[in-house]
Amino acid sequence: MTRPLPELTRGQDAASERSRRREMRVDNGWTTVWQTRVMRRRLLRGGVLGVTAVGAAWLVACGGGKNEQQGGSSGQAARTGSATTTGNLNATLRSGIGSDVGSMDPQSLAGTGGGNWPNYTTHFITPLAIDPETSEVKPYAVEWKWVDNNTALLLTVKPGVKFHNAEILSAEQLKFNFERELGRAEYNPQFKSGHASQFTAVGDLTVVDEYNLRIGLREPDVVLPTRIANTLYLVPKNYVSTVGDTEFAAKPVGSGPFKFVSRTVDSEIRSERFDDFFNPRDGQYDPRLPFIKSLVQRVIPEDTARSAALERGEIDLAHNMSADLAKQFEGRSGFKVFYLPGDQPMHIHINTVAERDPSSGQPNPWRDVRVRKAANMAIDLDTIIKTILTGKEQVSFGPAQRSFGFPQDIKNQRFRYDPQGAKQLLVQAGYPDGFETPFSYPIGRWPNTEQVVQAIAGYLAKVGIRSKILAKQYQVVTTEFKTRGNYGLTFWGMSGGPDPGPNFRYGYHSTGAYTLSYDPTLGLDALIEQSEREFDANRRKQMIGEIIRKFYQNASWIFLYEPVTVVIARDHIEWTPYQKVLSNPEYWNIKVTS
Repeated sequence: MTRPLPELTRGQDAASERSRRREMRVDNGWTTVWQTRVMRRRLLRGGVLGVTAVGAAWLVACGGGKNEQQGGSSGQAARTGSATTTGNLNATLRSGIGSDVGSMDPQSLAGTGGGNWPNYTTHFITPLAIDPETSEVKPYAVEWKWVDNNTALLLTVKPGVKFHNAEILSAEQLKFNFERELGRAEYNPQFKSGHASQFTAVGDLTVVDEYNLRIGLREPDVVLPTRIANTLYLVPKNYVSTVGDTEFAAKPVGSGPFKFVSRTVDSEIRSERFDDFFNPRDGQYDPRLPFIKSLVQRVIPEDTARSAALERGEIDLAHNMSADLAKQFEGRSGFKVFYLPGDQPMHIHINTVAERDPSSGQPNPWRDVRVRKAANMAIDLDTIIKTILTGKEQVSFGPAQRSFGFPQDIKNQRFRYDPQGAKQLLVQAGYPDGFETPFSYPIGRWPNTEQVVQAIAGYLAKVGIRSKILAKQYQVVTTEFKTRGNYGLTFWGMSGGPDPGPNFRYGYHSTGAYTLSYDPTLGLDALIEQSEREFDANRRKQMIGEIIRKFYQNASWIFLYEPVTVVIARDHIEWTPYQKVLSNPEYWNIKVTS
């Protein structure tokens, strides 16, 4: 039986109700919309959306237009690089996105993190690729192999890979990118990268010749090729060294399928196809040479405003749409709806690093595991999934359930909805009357965020945890993470990925840029480091399972769900998704037919 969502406590619902009912003017510099803001979506009729399973993805093209088509075989065709039509090669694609990037520099503190997806594979490439079928690390712009008894990694650059300013990718360029990520680059040793923790095993970097770079390891790191494929977005040495970090972030140069043209902060990003892109349209891995000529990504934080812009023909597709808005477009002539598993299991970060509440000076209640377990038990996650989301989301236990080493038996240890048990734990922890806590969330990054946060705050209030909800720009939240400035709770998504190893470094290890909940008694640092040195797949799988169990059983986060990404497009858009799990927008893979 589906339970009703709780009402908010007084003090919350007075302000919340006003914001639910008031009409808002959304002015983004390019369009103005008057709308009624809806804070809680209506119950989804039937509970489950009508979608078609395609392996790990659900793809639905809805509408009566001539381009109504999607299916399993077409998904395979996209992955093997076969394309029968090209669409209009001079077309402009107008995409509606929910939030701007933190920085156009993909290696900077502000430019790293999932909210920078409009920039990543649009303007930049990583040297290696992940096969969507096998999750194996494959050659892309670079070949790779372990050498010297797995104590070093040899990268061999493929000839002809160019940056947008005509610099050529070489072993020296690769060396510069590793040095910059690690704060070793001569032009600026003080550069702070958001990916530094991913490359701590990297030791001596030796340019063997023009095309070969030998990476000596301080210690074995079996995950290093995956880290390179996921996070080493390449930047040109000469340009960055000449203009400096600030100018590079303002006028970035990459080697990706699109060249950067301009950016108006919090409004739009403009790009053009890079016709000298090294990977052709029939290439084996992605990204490939785009079909479209021009790309405009318009920042429209409210999904209702993105929906309105789509209806008026001001944009061609809208990313990260809410489930109920998507349902309004199903079956309508002239529109298509795509449902794909997202790559960022959602959770609520809990700050246990701070010893005291910075506002009151009182001890931080979140440092007590009983309080964290109570918060997990207070939330009726199944009802949230059924009534606010698509109904297709899976419960999250940290890393994605599809990831290597995920312990299937942990599903039997899930925190169950038990508000009375939650209250008892709070009493045992010394909080019989509950307590207040800040609860932050980023605006526009994920669909239904506001509705989910409001519902969670209501459930927490029922057991005595009273939330002060703080809506913030995505860039502000990422900066707070990396400076440990977000006390209390933060709604967030951490990239799932086929191998959870890189994200253990991000959010589980004591040195991680996103690690706010850390308990040294769990011994996670040693386990994570040991798993990185283990080349035996079975032993490493057991270690990863142990890490996931310890982190979950310690209630290190409030664990939520694995999202479903919803994209709505107009009928003249053709897109057969390449990735089974959508982590970056596939602008290179989209065709405009008129």
